Amino acid sequence: MDIQAEINWIHQEIDKVKDPSFIEKMKHLLQSINSTSEDTAIEYNLDIDNALESIKDGRFYSEEEAKEISKKWGRK
Repeated sequence: MDIQAEINWIHQEIDKVKDPSFIEKMKHLLQSINSTSEDTAIEYNLDIDNALESIKDGRFYSEEEAKEISKKWGRK
């Protein structure tokens, strides 16, 4: 496997992407690869704390709402 050829191909494909949400996901993926497990655990715990706070404040979806939202994923 020619790693440089693979990297070049990835660069070319990323240059074609215009979807901001995809770019954000790619950014998070690359950040997670380069972060320590301690950083990841801290972020994970922060995500849980934020989610619990949202639930406490009434900011959540019902099961039916979540199902309707998920049906739209990947359809653009």
